[in-house]
Amino acid sequence: MATRRRVFRAVVAVVGLVGTACSDQEPADGGPGPDTEVPAAVKACRERIAAKTSEVQAASIDIATWSIGDPEEMKEITTAVPQTQETYRAYDGKYRPLSNHPGCSVDNLYYDKTNTAGTTPYKDGNNDGKWTGNTAFGGPNSATGFIDGDVAKIPGFPCAAKEYAQPNEDTTKPIVILVHGNSTRPHTWEKFILPPGTTVNTATENVQFTGDTVARAQLAETLIAQRYRVIAVDFRTDIVPGIDPSTNNATQNAAGNIDHGWSTPILQSLIKAVMKDQPNRKVALIAHSLGVTVARDALRRLYVEWRSGLAGSINPFPQVSHVILGSGANHGVSTYDPPSSLCNTNTTMRGTIVCEMGSRSNYSQTYFHKPLNGPRDLFATPCADGDYAFGKTGQCGDNVVKYYTLTMTDKEQGTNYQDFYVSEAASRIEMEGCVTNTLTTLNDYDTSGYFNRGFIANHFGSLRSNAGLDLTLRYLGE
Repeated sequence: MATRRRVFRAVVAVVGLVGTACSDQEPADGGPGPDTEVPAAVKACRERIAAKTSEVQAASIDIATWSIGDPEEMKEITTAVPQTQETYRAYDGKYRPLSNHPGCSVDNLYYDKTNTAGTTPYKDGNNDGKWTGNTAFGGPNSATGFIDGDVAKIPGFPCAAKEYAQPNEDTTKPIVILVHGNSTRPHTWEKFILPPGTTVNTATENVQFTGDTVARAQLAETLIAQRYRVIAVDFRTDIVPGIDPSTNNATQNAAGNIDHGWSTPILQSLIKAVMKDQPNRKVALIAHSLGVTVARDALRRLYVEWRSGLAGSINPFPQVSHVILGSGANHGVSTYDPPSSLCNTNTTMRGTIVCEMGSRSNYSQTYFHKPLNGPRDLFATPCADGDYAFGKTGQCGDNVVKYYTLTMTDKEQGTNYQDFYVSEAASRIEMEGCVTNTLTTLNDYDTSGYFNRGFIANHFGSLRSNAGLDLTLRYLGE
């Protein structure tokens, strides 16, 4: 993989060591055998897997017994009793079946063209009543000519997602599923511009910029123009229970934060439904912030279901083309650390998600990351070589999955961060050769003023800055 220097710095290294990976199937069942001619990129990834395997074995870590199932702390709830605002503590932090999930709802969607009586009725498919509509957060969105979209209707998927109208689809391209982050909705992926005279909120990340005066096309608009089919999952952060809006975020969840137990099952269902509906098409995942680990976790859970022989399950990896991850907390998040320390002080999903992510400044593997990343990130890029996933070979249907991370560079590596939530180390995946870890510059922030008047413009820059957008589209085309 070549190192590019324009508005970003790509961090890619190939470690040329050779070892032996674990196997429970013959290579003929999946990827090519050792004597088969393989592309250089696949060869580099296999060498990295072998080297990492040797490193892990030298540390006396047993790969064969490393669990990739749901961690005990997050075991799926079994009660059929619906959650109420008073009983949130019994649910937050646990995986929720869709049959008992308040977020799996298609009621009152702001992008639903049939929604005329709800509290957020359809206007132009953009005004969600909060981030893109409320003046306190920089709304109403002053961009015009919003891209057409409506509620996604996919057989087998009961929850909410927005599908953008595609009048000229190129069916040779992968179907793109967009995965938004915490507190947001599908408008994460759409153009935004502040009303004239609105002050940009630059204090949190200490970045000085003037908001855009002309709306820039974002991923939704650009992907549709490039003839992709595009579906944006909606985790319904607007209906998160267990909060008291009259209190602050220190002890409650006024921002409507969600954890993996809330979000992963919804995305898991969407990926499965799309793949079953279009079994001959590839699927690409593009995710931001919390969505990064949700996307990876949904793939893990689908794979575990398939490995267990669950009726109707699928192995997702033969159909995944790209996994593009912007500003993700693959190894920690700032709100775990003082002064926030939300894992210790907040009992709602605002706290449980932070416990799952761990510390940005002093990271040690969390119960959530353990099955997802595996020992020393060995499991973090399943099927990047077309063969190996979660400690086993022959798992990929000979399909190579391409992985990318995009994150803003640190002011000073490891000590001084411009991104409010993550860092270079928190976001990168330590499987060089199997993933392209890319760093954008300190100037590549989102200048649109999206999300509370640019409150975390650096954090959104990985996918909403011009540089981040260009990189994402380039990687998707590889």
